[in-house]
Amino acid sequence: METSEEVLLASLTEEHVDHFISLSDDPDLISGMGWKPFRHGERDRFLQTLNVLTVPHLQSGKSMVFSILDAKNKRAVGCIVVKGIDTIRGCAEIGIAIMDRAYRSKGYGSEALKMTMEYARQELGLTTLGLTVFPDNRRAIRAYEKAGFVKKELLRDYWLLPGGEYADMWLMELHLS
Repeated sequence: METSEEVLLASLTEEHVDHFISLSDDPDLISGMGWKPFRHGERDRFLQTLNVLTVPHLQSGKSMVFSILDAKNKRAVGCIVVKGIDTIRGCAEIGIAIMDRAYRSKGYGSEALKMTMEYARQELGLTTLGLTVFPDNRRAIRAYEKAGFVKKELLRDYWLLPGGEYADMWLMELHLS
């Protein structure tokens, strides 16, 4: 478990998953994550969705999913995943979702991202993290750029949305030092 003054990273529990599922129909999450809302009893689909690799050069590999908690009240506010971990090449994909609307744009995601990047570097020995993000998700792009991620390539018609249309995504990358 990693902790800061505001944020705690903890193991993902069934209670957390159920809570996140109850929040998944938020229109901002749907547009930002490109997913179909989850319903009660869809824990497996939720966990599978968290583990979908979107960075083109990564293959399947080990994943580590953490709940993002408010350190003061231990409330589960989101989740962060390091997936497709390739220790030979030193790379993986990172994904994050602040599920609880009340905690968005308050630094919880940025702090969790920073903590997870440090964990990936120190504990997993990774040198490169990648992620994908929709071009219109400006808030996320700003947070990723502030954390040091750089836009590498615009992936055209890359992500299949729930409605059947395809959306572009930015591939972003960070070299850990």
